[in-house]
Amino acid sequence: MRLTLLLLLASALPMQAQTAKLAEEMKPGDLYRYELTLGITGKLNVMREGKPVPLPLQAEATHQFVERIENTDASGAAGKVIRHYFQAKSASTVGTEKSRRELSNERRLTLTSRTDTGTLHICPTGAFTREELELVGEHLDTLCLPGLLPNKEVVVGATWPISDAVAQVICQFDGLYKNNLQGTLLAVSGPMATFQIAGRAEGTELGANSEVTVKAEGKFDLTAKRIVEIVWTQNDVRGQGPASPAADLSVKVTLKRTPLTEEPKELSEEIRTKVPADKIPAGMLVLSHTDPEGRYSFTYPREWVIVGRTKEHMVLRFLDKGEFASQLTIATWKKAEAGQHASAADFKAAIAKLPGWEPGEVLEESEMPGKPGRWGYKLSAKGKQDSTDVIQTFYLLSGPLGDQVAATVLSTPGKIAAVGTGETELLRSIVLPEKK
Repeated sequence: MRLTLLLLLASALPMQAQTAKLAEEMKPGDLYRYELTLGITGKLNVMREGKPVPLPLQAEATHQFVERIENTDASGAAGKVIRHYFQAKSASTVGTEKSRRELSNERRLTLTSRTDTGTLHICPTGAFTREELELVGEHLDTLCLPGLLPNKEVVVGATWPISDAVAQVICQFDGLYKNNLQGTLLAVSGPMATFQIAGRAEGTELGANSEVTVKAEGKFDLTAKRIVEIVWTQNDVRGQGPASPAADLSVKVTLKRTPLTEEPKELSEEIRTKVPADKIPAGMLVLSHTDPEGRYSFTYPREWVIVGRTKEHMVLRFLDKGEFASQLTIATWKKAEAGQHASAADFKAAIAKLPGWEPGEVLEESEMPGKPGRWGYKLSAKGKQDSTDVIQTFYLLSGPLGDQVAATVLSTPGKIAAVGTGETELLRSIVLPEKK
């Protein structure tokens, strides 16, 4: 009788709620291995002849890398890490066009660090191409992982807000308008806690308004005190921007994260000496481009974004706080005899025939000094392009073997200062063939 009564009383007592401390205490020297897979489906809405044309999109990517934390920031998250990518590749189909990208062997060692303007990725052994930078810089930002946690003990069912700073970075926004992402502790089972991140965020990406709806689930190892797994799903609705088309996308990322106890040889002390400890040299901050047919190559500041490319020309745009500031078009020009070049008069005549161009006041006209065997001509003028007030600068550059490149820079008058010297640096870096 007494035993039965005791059992009944015990069953009437409230059960103690399960709790878990979800916090990562990171320190320099911590090591991890990451495996990420990405899948994207949806459509791009490109403008053709003034009308939006939907193009189906499908993409996948795989990343595998090891990482060593070099320092932490004020919040205790990783501020600077050195990585070695064993694999970084993607494949995509837009409409009927297929594309494949893979990180070259020479660019597998990287330095990733937090800056006042976002996350910076460099390679200490040479300049990235734009495609390589996108491979290492546009997967799920693993530096944000500690920021997804409440950094305290919480009960199952409890929620916590995701900070604006973390939401902006993990949603890959340049600027954040609105954020209601929040975390929830779903369950605790043995040494593993399961949590969820869900909600919406709005911001800008490459000058385009974007709305992201997130539903992700993660695993936190209570023994290792680390996030070890996340399945991150989100829907993106992005408007038309000055450097990107409108898009409606569904994204799924699967991440596995393993704390390491032994230093991988790819991140040994000898390897780490190749990475700048303090100030990053200017040569590591630019991007490189080589014409697929070997007709020219150049380096350029990262603020310039490639928005179009054909066999004969490529187009880059410079954005100032998300607004269009300048456009640069580089095109091959008819080849001259070795040691010769087209005349300035012929180039001026070609400029006068450009469709939509109404020249006005000439601001500068001059030949450009260069290395032996090189010749350059520059013509800058105010005018109207398709009835819009602009400043256009036209360049013709010639190499010792007669190879020639024409470049046109179109800028809105109020944005000249924002572009700065980036245009000049790019044009000076153009290399034309010198030997057969």
